[in-house]
Amino acid sequence: MDMTHHLMGFVTSVRIMRVDRASGAETGRVDGVLRGGSITRNQDTDVTESATLDFEGPSDSPTDLLRVWADLDYEDGTRESIALGTFLPDGPKREVTGGDADSRPLNLYGRLRELSDDQFAYPVSLQPGENPLTFIDETIREAGLETAAHPATDYRMGTTWTFGMDDSAQKNKLNAINELLDLMGWNSARTDPMGRVLLTPYTQPKDRAPSWTFTEGPDARFVRSMTDERDWFDTANQVIVIYSDQERDIRGMAVDDDPASEFSTVTRGRTISKTYTYSDIPDGMSETDAQAMADAKAAELLATAQSVIRRVTFTHIYAPVTIGDVVTLDYPAGGIRGDLAVRTQKIDLTAGLPVETEARSFAR
Repeated sequence: MDMTHHLMGFVTSVRIMRVDRASGAETGRVDGVLRGGSITRNQDTDVTESATLDFEGPSDSPTDLLRVWADLDYEDGTRESIALGTFLPDGPKREVTGGDADSRPLNLYGRLRELSDDQFAYPVSLQPGENPLTFIDETIREAGLETAAHPATDYRMGTTWTFGMDDSAQKNKLNAINELLDLMGWNSARTDPMGRVLLTPYTQPKDRAPSWTFTEGPDARFVRSMTDERDWFDTANQVIVIYSDQERDIRGMAVDDDPASEFSTVTRGRTISKTYTYSDIPDGMSETDAQAMADAKAAELLATAQSVIRRVTFTHIYAPVTIGDVVTLDYPAGGIRGDLAVRTQKIDLTAGLPVETEARSFAR
């Protein structure tokens, strides 16, 4: 969205384009799409995007990809086109009315579904010293997807990891990729609106610059009615981290026993534990260094667990914000001011492109 237009009114039209899987080129417009439909984004699901559309008339069950565009016509006469997502179409369900043209709901899935559906035909292994990001890039490319530009990593495997075994939870390629990304300290894979796979190092929300500001006032772009929750019941005050390989298990622990902390074992009178297991210790790391690594990881995870204490759900006119982004919500009349990290979005493909967003505050 052009920043010079973000306060202007606009007329919205939604356009669906076919995309050739092999070349990535748009090959034509899909006619018969009815007004409505929605796109859902959720950073806590493996396949982070999905959509629903309604259309009328005959269907040829396309095997090509579908890309959703929003064309915005602004008050000053200019036009902007925004890609909202690139999807795999499912076979439509036919609703017969007996009179007017049949209406056919169509489910769409983000391109990560291709990696989720794909399994390793034979076991594949990464050896100590190998770069897991090289394996991730190759796996994505061999599955027919493209990765967006991303930074390199210095991380190297400390032990042998094998994927595709009969009893392996990482039989499908998306699970394997996300396991390695977590090992590296990166975000789980997701896709951009053009369908490219995004691979990004994890940065705590408090260290990210807000990508958008929603401000109360005559030019406000959000609905005043919203839900504000403090989600503290299951907040951990003890975190256990286990690093293991074929030769040793290293156990680290962090406990909040500070009487001044609202979540501590002292304040709450009980212990709420969470355990995280990692199957890789860097090759050649001493017992002392491995223990320090486990304790530091436990302290990091405890701080993260205790920081997600507020959840705000609100609706706003479309803005160039997606899951994982940090936004500023400045709503003094509602008692909400601060930075929030976006967890889910539902974009209604109607006038104004209203977006229902759930975001979480990471400020204690």
